[in-house]
Amino acid sequence: MIIAHRGLGEPENSMLSFKRAVKRGFGIEFDVWRTADGELVAMHDPEISINGERYSVKELTFGELKALAVSREHIVKIEELFRKFPDALFNADIKDAEAVEELGELIRNYEIEKVIVSTTEIEMLKALRARDKKLKLAFSIVRRSDVPKVPLLKRRFRIFALHVPIDGIFYVGFANFRFLLKWIRGMGMKVGLWSYEVDELKYVPLLADLGDYFISNRPLDVKNLLTRLKGDF
Repeated sequence: MIIAHRGLGEPENSMLSFKRAVKRGFGIEFDVWRTADGELVAMHDPEISINGERYSVKELTFGELKALAVSREHIVKIEELFRKFPDALFNADIKDAEAVEELGELIRNYEIEKVIVSTTEIEMLKALRARDKKLKLAFSIVRRSDVPKVPLLKRRFRIFALHVPIDGIFYVGFANFRFLLKWIRGMGMKVGLWSYEVDELKYVPLLADLGDYFISNRPLDVKNLLTRLKGDF
């Protein structure tokens, strides 16, 4: 399973990039932020930069945000994605604690079944689980200190998956990294692999047997690579 990180192609996080990804059969990943008037938008950064000036997404209304954007198509509501692609696989990476309640409501209102809600923050996991007992939650590892907490998080919040950066290989070594992924799966969790700086194509062949899905910056290339790998067996 491949999830297109911020959609497929430029401009990232635009309706066009999400349409391309869904048309090719990929899931779509996006970060979630809440505007000043309560709209949830798919944007990577907490700020938007226009002509050297920086504006906080949380302090702008949705209308103000669209007016500032280079193209109105670059600013996409989460509600629009759910409405246009009700059968798609979504990975909603929630970055804004104030968006937790609204995101849960949108998922329920649109009866979205194939959605994984991920976060790097334990308090966000707690808030999400308190509002929805059935939601598929994923915890994204971004700190080495997060790893020892995983068994407790699994028990407390019934974690569906761990999102693990392939870059972790350079911190713990390749053998230990594979052991980590086996340990995660041994606890009954899925493994979602993503890359921060490393070349994912170099490591996908070495980790394909332990990744349940890939959150990819290069979904077409990863798909072609995985197809070739299957043909080799």
